[in-house]
Amino acid sequence: MAEQSDSQIYSDAESELLRKTLEQLRQEAEEEVKRLSARLGEHDLAPSSQVATATERLALQQEMLLIQQSLDAKEQALDHITEECRRLEDALEDKHLALEGLKKEIDRKDQSIREAHTEIERLRQELLEASRTADQREMTPTPSAPVIVRGKTPRWLVPTTGLLVVLLSVSAVANLYLMSERAGAPRPQQGIEAVATQVEPPVPNESLVSDPEPESSEPPAEAGQPPRIHQDRLRDGTPGPAMVVLAGGSFRMGHNSLGGEDYSPARSVRVGPFMIAAHEVTFLEYDRFARATGREPPSDQGWGRGTRPVVGVSWEEARDYAVWLAQQTGRRYRLPSESEWEFAARAGTTTPFWWGQNAGSNRTVCFDCGSQWDNRSTAPVMSFPANPFGLYETAGNAMEWVADCYRARYQSAPDDGRALLAGDCSNRVARGGAFNKPADSMRAFVRARFAPDTKLNMLGFRVARDP
Repeated sequence: MAEQSDSQIYSDAESELLRKTLEQLRQEAEEEVKRLSARLGEHDLAPSSQVATATERLALQQEMLLIQQSLDAKEQALDHITEECRRLEDALEDKHLALEGLKKEIDRKDQSIREAHTEIERLRQELLEASRTADQREMTPTPSAPVIVRGKTPRWLVPTTGLLVVLLSVSAVANLYLMSERAGAPRPQQGIEAVATQVEPPVPNESLVSDPEPESSEPPAEAGQPPRIHQDRLRDGTPGPAMVVLAGGSFRMGHNSLGGEDYSPARSVRVGPFMIAAHEVTFLEYDRFARATGREPPSDQGWGRGTRPVVGVSWEEARDYAVWLAQQTGRRYRLPSESEWEFAARAGTTTPFWWGQNAGSNRTVCFDCGSQWDNRSTAPVMSFPANPFGLYETAGNAMEWVADCYRARYQSAPDDGRALLAGDCSNRVARGGAFNKPADSMRAFVRARFAPDTKLNMLGFRVARDP
């Protein structure tokens, strides 16, 4: 309160000094106006006979004009000073009202603090009273338990009692066994065997990542059916990426075009069962990998990290993340092949977009998609509906690296779902369009290519896993 009073006194003194200064300026301006008006009047009353020549008359007129202009300027300055004084007076009044409100608020807070102190003191007294009551109860002697005097047990009853105890014990064990059988509970030996089989799978090194893994028990997803999600556990027990289990199948990959684009001609490809991430790898997921491997995390461009898709990572960094997941889980994580990616993005459809022929409005993020993030930034994953396979943002948001080396018009590309990894790999394939690319670039069959060390603010990835 003392600090508030000192501040208020200082503010009042400063305001008073400013008011006096403006008042002095106003008085000086008024005096200057009066002086100039008097001087102008003297020139008006001067007899014309005193003006000897036309040159003197012209000079006098010019002087009178200058005096008039100076007078007008002084009057304008006076009006401005007067208006400023009024504004400052209003501001000072508002300031006083605000200070008064703060003072009232401080008084209310002081009252609340006093009431809180009173309540604390009351509770302290109740606690002391309860402590005294407890001490008194402890000091009060507790009546001793009654002593039961039993007669001497007959000798014939001793062996009979022992036999009865044994029979009752056997009966209880038999009942427990029967109850467990009826409930389907495991026998003791079965329980031990079940616990012994709950051993975490061995974690492979990089040289073992390509070894075959056992079939997943998750049923695969099909178009029109709810997606089946599988999540592996990392070494620290945290869940890995949410993976959609796909049964695979045949589809028409690419698109026939008379212009000779690199996504033509369309061809038949058969993809085997595999898993693919439900959404793009996020900053949250990638940052965990960066901390564990001592890498510099990529920039989020000021958009925020968390559940936004990680961008600014090269093809090599995306591959290394998949290898790290494989080491953490003991499962074969990798980048999806180009044919796997298109199979998952189409989700059983044959149109350019899984929802139809046209991009529509506010279905995803691109340069001209009608969303709040268009041409500005990526959106958090799962901001838009999933496709029929349960995959989010396969069109737009962030473009996604895939495993394949780039070949124009699918030259020498496998037709069995595998990635093209032989020959010239100076460029790698990316799919799916991005927040700053036009809608046509995110059609399911459109391809892009970049050098493997490319890092762009619209280029991310999602992972795949062998079943």
